[in-house]
Order: sequence, then structure tokens, then C-alpha cells
Amino acid sequence: MTIRVGLDAHMVGSRETGNETYVLGLIDGFETVEQDLELEVYYQGQFIHSRGDHSRPHRLYGSSPWLRLGFELPWRSFQDRLDVLHTTYTAPVWAACPLVLTVHDISYTQHPEWFSSRDLSVLSRSVPWSMRRAARVITVSELCRTQIIDRYQLASDKVVCIHNAAGPAAQPIEDDEARQLVSELGIDPDRDYVLAVGNLQPRKNLLRLIEAMAIVNATGLDVDLVVVGPEHYRAELVRTAASTVSSRVRLTGYLTHRQLAACYARAKVFAFPSLFEGFGIPALEAMAHGTPVACARAGALPEVCGDAALYFDPLDGSSIAAALQRLLEDSQLQAELAAAGRERERQFTWHLAAEKTLDVYYAAAGHTVMPRSAA
Repeated sequence: MTIRVGLDAHMVGSRETGNETYVLGLIDGFETVEQDLELEVYYQGQFIHSRGDHSRPHRLYGSSPWLRLGFELPWRSFQDRLDVLHTTYTAPVWAACPLVLTVHDISYTQHPEWFSSRDLSVLSRSVPWSMRRAARVITVSELCRTQIIDRYQLASDKVVCIHNAAGPAAQPIEDDEARQLVSELGIDPDRDYVLAVGNLQPRKNLLRLIEAMAIVNATGLDVDLVVVGPEHYRAELVRTAASTVSSRVRLTGYLTHRQLAACYARAKVFAFPSLFEGFGIPALEAMAHGTPVACARAGALPEVCGDAALYFDPLDGSSIAAALQRLLEDSQLQAELAAAGRERERQFTWHLAAEKTLDVYYAAAGHTVMPRSAA
């Protein structure tokens, strides 16, 4: 039984980091499934080459979200005779088929201070409306599934948890290439550094990480901090904090997948101090490279990292510093977490995510028997 699905991929090429990784991961995952799937991929800006037999790219001509959601995607749902239309966070104003909506998290409801007034207004209005219209809602952790159901009183069978997997930056890289790439970024490949990855915004808790690294350096450990990620809401706070210890902190901005892989591979430790993550793809990417992970006991990070990380209290700079110092000084712990991390990362795949997402598509389209189950 063939199902035709439209996937909104407008964020690809727009440096939306996690959202882009999610959509590209699904597209690649769909190419590994055996079901009869026709995937119509709608993109803006950067061309998405066909990745196999299942997917066909279609350019959206309008750059405005109002045009995309108000006209282009609705029209495509009719013109392409879609069985299901899959969007992220916001549904189109109408569609000629059932909708599947991915909502990575609803942190805007609990911590509005992490968002600009514009983003907060858009999310607060569009996400609840979109979830009510959707036939199924996908989210990326059990924590977020519970929060969505409790906050918006949705039926439990309407909201489905499907875990992400690591992104393209998890791909292996030879040491010579990694050394060259980090050198080109102005990072000394012969110096130890702690790596952090995430948009420069309050939720990522980078100010406390910078403070914690100052504590670590004061103990005599000679280690730098490299922060990878584009500027976002209130990024100037991070820049100002980094400028006070400029010789120790390197802000790279947005990097290509290969550059990011090099940074993971050469890092001594990966630090993830975020106050909230709906999933936490960078942790898995670090684990894939065998880089030991120290992360916040917050959000869905314990759900994702399991026993393969060293945890700290993200609200306590001394707790962050203590965890980093312990991991930097203990070579046996580094080896144990590196091995555990590689094993943990292998438990999350885009093939599995694609299979589960395809089941959601069939359920949304009204098919009660899933093709894989029937087989």
C-alpha cells in the first residue's frame, strides 16, 4: 500500500541547526525503509538532491512563512494528492489531507524569558492551534510528550514520542583532517579544549559554562573552551562574557557538518550545560566521536544520555566546574564514558525514527493496519 507524504523542509539550509538536522535525518531514514512511500519534499533556498527512490524535491517559491503556510503548502497538498502533510511546529491554514505536526518541545510555556517577544508571540499562538488541527503530533522525547499532553490536554494516543538520532556531524573523521580543519578555525589542535555546541541564547546556559571554565583554569588545568553555534536571542551576553577571558574562549559561529565533526573529534571533553533540551542531538554526536560527555541533569538529557554521561547541576557553576575538572583529570573515567557513549549513540538511528514516523503517517491517514505489522 503506497502512501504519499508531503514533508515541509523549508528550514534546510537556513542554519536552524536542530530542526534542519531532524528533517535531513528523516529524509535519509526514509530511504532505508522498505514500505511503498512517495515522499514529496518541499524546500526553500538550498536545493535538496534526491537521496534515493522514495523522495522527490520541490522548490517553494515564496520566502515568506505566510505565503508558505497560507498558500503554497495548502496548494501542494491538493495538487500533489497527498495522503499526509508533515510540518514542524506550525500547520498550514488549510490542507487537503490529514496533518502530522512535529513539536520538538514547548519550553516557551515554562520559560518565556528564553525567547524574544516576537518568537514567544508566534509560538504561543500557532503551536496550540496547530496541534489541535493535527491528526497526530510527534515529539522527540517522553519528557516532552508528557509536557505536551499535560499542558494542552491532548489525547494520549494523539501524541507520539519518536527519538532523534545523531546528525551528519557524527560521521567519522581522520585525525589529520580534523587537525587541519580546527587549525583553519583558529583553534590550536595541540591544546586541550572543552567543546560546547548550541545557539548563543540564554537556554544554552553558556554564561555559567564560561564561569565554570574560569574556576577550572584557576585550579591549574590548562584547557580552553570552544563554543560552536550561531548567534541567537541575547547572544551579546555570551560575547561579552567571552571577551573577558578571550585568550581562553573561542566562539566559532555556525560551522559546516565537517568542521563540527573535527571539533568533536579533537575535543578533550564535550560539555552540555543547557537548562533545557527536548532531546539533545549534540550529545549523541560527541559520543559518536568517542568524546566523553559532561552534561546537565535537566530536560531530556538524562533520557537521551542514560549512563553514558557525567551529570551536573546546570544552575550551579561550581557543580559544572567540579564535573569538568573531574572528567579532565581522570583518564580512566574518560575512557569509560567514551566507550559507553559510543554504545549509547548506536541505540538511536534515523532508520528507526523513519519507521516509527511512517507508522504515524499511516495512522494519521486512517489506515488501521500498518504495512510492516501486517507483514
